[in-house]
Amino acid sequence: MHPLVKWEYLTESISVTERWNPKKQAESLQNFSDRLNGLGAQGWEMISYQNIPLMGNLTGNVKGQLYLAIFKRQLG
Repeated sequence: MHPLVKWEYLTESISVTERWNPKKQAESLQNFSDRLNGLGAQGWEMISYQNIPLMGNLTGNVKGQLYLAIFKRQLG
């Protein structure tokens, strides 16, 4: 009989903003990649994500993206 595999889960929100400014967008995307790589180095595997647009208060235009990501890693 195989032992029961146990998992732990982590939910993260990661934003990528400043879409209209290429320099800030590149920095946001790099921060996003760095965060994902850091979690991967800790053994976390992303199993799902949801993209949520961030809307400007005055214009109603999309000013960035929020990613709600779910990760898992095996316990023990």
